[in-house]
Amino acid sequence: MGNYAVRNNNLLQAWQMQAATLMFQGWSDEEIAREIFRTGDDKKKIQSGKSRLQQLRRKPAFLDYYRSIITEWSVHNVGRALMRLSTQIDDSSPWLANKAANDILTQSKRMITGNEENTVTVKIEGMPELGEPEAT
Repeated sequence: MGNYAVRNNNLLQAWQMQAATLMFQGWSDEEIAREIFRTGDDKKKIQSGKSRLQQLRRKPAFLDYYRSIITEWSVHNVGRALMRLSTQIDDSSPWLANKAANDILTQSKRMITGNEENTVTVKIEGMPELGEPEAT
């Protein structure tokens, strides 16, 4: 597709997708600027590249793409991590078994209870009824 690729129905340039990948891998903005924009040691070019990266992080299409990288990583790793905890829950070491049990409960609580814990209901009482004013 040339300089563009589609992910989550948004168009991003190749350098933007590469920047997201490098950010996910933990590279600093300076390292990313040097890699993507080939700045060398030119401090002005490095600063310009870092500025472009800051602007990029404000774009909804970029943020969607970055979230999709996190989702893919999660799909590949969360199950493995939970399976590891599952084996540790039967460990002969009481502290490791307890830690695994607590970790499983903490992670599972969100799936079981959903976001109901985070819901706030606001009820306003004593206000006049809404509607049309009475004709006089």
